[in-house]
Amino acid sequence: MTSAVRQRGIAILTAVGLAALVAALAAWIAWRQGLWFRQLENQMDQAEAMGVVRASINLARLTLKDDYRLNQIDHMLEPWNIPIPSIPVENGRAGGRVTEQNGLFNLNNLVSDTGQANDVEITACKKLFTSLSISPDLVNALVDWEDADSDTRNPGGAEDNEYLQATPPYRAANQRLADFGSLNRVRGFTPDVINLLRPFVTVLPAQTAVNVNFASAEVLAAIVPGLSVTQAQAVVAKRAGSYYANTTDFINALPDSAKTTVVAADIAVQSTYFVNEVDVHFGRVSLRYAALLERKSTDIPRIVWLRRE
Repeated sequence: MTSAVRQRGIAILTAVGLAALVAALAAWIAWRQGLWFRQLENQMDQAEAMGVVRASINLARLTLKDDYRLNQIDHMLEPWNIPIPSIPVENGRAGGRVTEQNGLFNLNNLVSDTGQANDVEITACKKLFTSLSISPDLVNALVDWEDADSDTRNPGGAEDNEYLQATPPYRAANQRLADFGSLNRVRGFTPDVINLLRPFVTVLPAQTAVNVNFASAEVLAAIVPGLSVTQAQAVVAKRAGSYYANTTDFINALPDSAKTTVVAADIAVQSTYFVNEVDVHFGRVSLRYAALLERKSTDIPRIVWLRRE
């Protein structure tokens, strides 16, 4: 083979190699450009979704503010209590609901603002746990988690000594629960127990009365001494399609044996706390957020917390 033939062969191989390299580089550039466009689209969808989340929460706040201005009674027939299904919005879909919280048993009622155990609320909570087939001893563990002292309540209580034996070790909070998820850290509160409690209890930042227009029979039976769940079911049935206009109407609906045991300060027909849940979908982005709203006056309700679910 002559030198000229070898040179032509080398030139052809070089050209083929360069062409392959250029093709590979072009493909990589196209891939990177496509990836950049997808990332840009996701960021735009994320921004739009967050904008709708904020707008939805502000709409709920304004609705609750207007509701407070119009009446001082909260009940299941309120317009804000109707969930909004996922509906089309520009370039996406959105839906949500407002759920009343004062109709649930507030687990932070177990201690006072100064961290002292509240025996009346503890008794009510144990009654609720028993009606749900949950060991009432777990209430002692919850009180130990929240109260300011280091004395273990028996049976079932737990303070630092018990939690420091865990892996990894940690201490009792010695303060009220921050949110419902905090129950995971309390001794004995397994996922199964928490799921059983979820429809009946809540975690609110302050002492609260129970709104009798939303409370379940189990919650009503817990907070009214001498009232059984069966009797409470009859009381709940009386508000079907209607509501209790005031606490006196509710007390009059109780059996005679329970009318003298109910504590007026423990019940109400107006709610202070609400959770606004929002679901939005834009392109490849799906967001679910929840906000705890506090309404105490005709001012726009305060956002206590906002978190992604």
